[in-house]
Amino acid sequence: MKRIYFLWILLLSAPFIKANNIQLANVLLNGQNTGSQYSIINFDVSWENSWRTITNETNYDGAWIFVKFRKKTSNTWQHATIDASGATAPTGSVIQTSADGKGIWIYHTLPGADFTGNVNYTGAKIRWDYGVDGVLNTDSVEIRVFALEMVYIPQGAYLLGSGGTEENHFIEGSKTTPYNVTSESAINVANTAGNLYYNDDNGLGGDRGGPIPANFPKGFKAFWIMKYECSQQQYVDFLNNLDLARANNRYTGIYTGTHPNLVAPQPERAANALSITDELAFADWAGMRPFTELEYEKACRGSNQVPIPNEYAWGNTTAATTSLVTNLGLDNETANNGNINAAGGMGTPIRTGIYATATSDRQQSGGTYYGVMDMSGNVNELTISVGATQGRAFVPNQGDGNLDASGDANVANWPATSNGYALRGGYFNDAVAQCRLSERYYGSVNTTYTSRLTYLGIRLARTAE
Repeated sequence: MKRIYFLWILLLSAPFIKANNIQLANVLLNGQNTGSQYSIINFDVSWENSWRTITNETNYDGAWIFVKFRKKTSNTWQHATIDASGATAPTGSVIQTSADGKGIWIYHTLPGADFTGNVNYTGAKIRWDYGVDGVLNTDSVEIRVFALEMVYIPQGAYLLGSGGTEENHFIEGSKTTPYNVTSESAINVANTAGNLYYNDDNGLGGDRGGPIPANFPKGFKAFWIMKYECSQQQYVDFLNNLDLARANNRYTGIYTGTHPNLVAPQPERAANALSITDELAFADWAGMRPFTELEYEKACRGSNQVPIPNEYAWGNTTAATTSLVTNLGLDNETANNGNINAAGGMGTPIRTGIYATATSDRQQSGGTYYGVMDMSGNVNELTISVGATQGRAFVPNQGDGNLDASGDANVANWPATSNGYALRGGYFNDAVAQCRLSERYYGSVNTTYTSRLTYLGIRLARTAE
């Protein structure tokens, strides 16, 4: 009987990317059980600038890890189903398998004191139920393992809007003060006390309709969000691990080479020139989902924090535009000045997480309260809007890892029109003021759903379990 065997491993986060330097190593497929039709996937994973705190709401980072496979007789990659039983967590780590089996989270165990530093988890083991995925005991397969750095956003109440002068910003009713989100219950939208409201200053704020249903994620409940914006390397790895027909519909034209060996020209930079359909396809493929504009503000501001009017993602109003970098376009690209890529200072996306170092503080790194990077500037964050019927109908279903025949996402209850989305955080050519945390200049996107936009990047989330 031929054993299932491991042929090749490809890293989604390339080892030469400096800030999000997540690396997978020593991947091995063994321990086949032909009776129960599973095998064990072994791997090591490491990344830089990790943390877990016992203060600050026990905030921590981690990695979302998922597996793709294809039968050697097929060109179609499929998503592997992971079983919660049989996992072995390396010393100092926790492995948590998602309820739908689409992947695992790995993160630091709860320490006796706040932990910060690099992590290297060796000897991780997870169980692949290949029989569930239609693989026979006698099939030969190729597997590839992928990892994305994530940040855990804990459950808790928070204030929505800063009380500043941002376009279309959230307020409580007719007041100028922020709105307190205290649960995931439905939220009424009205210009009266106790309700959520916002002005439509520029015709792009949204319809001010409601209510916002209970199913719509409001940021109160815990969730995970990508620590960095998707890089060019991560997007090209996505393309290279689709069959040609699907990849052709997701190809943006900025990559060199031929499929399945496309090459990113600046692999460390935030991917851009993407469409909403491109982002949703990546989300579905990775077993993730888009996040809402309310979750965006929670991930930036933090729970029970008093907003500062007109603040940026790092919690104050001090923003200095980057106009000069060292090693432009290289994997070790470093900002010589500033803490935000905006106002045309660079005129292009720059390396994801460029401002974060082992010693940088929140303002210097451009990090949010919970440590999410580049939420102000670089490329826009695509979020689900509360300002349109299509957005408010969003249900946070996770991607199942498999795209339709055209390479599109096929997840129920994700908005299928552009006005179901909002652009938050600004981008590299926006005025600095448009990068403010509570700025909703594009609270309801007015563009073609499939148009590729120079300012649009990818950042995704997954509901915590």
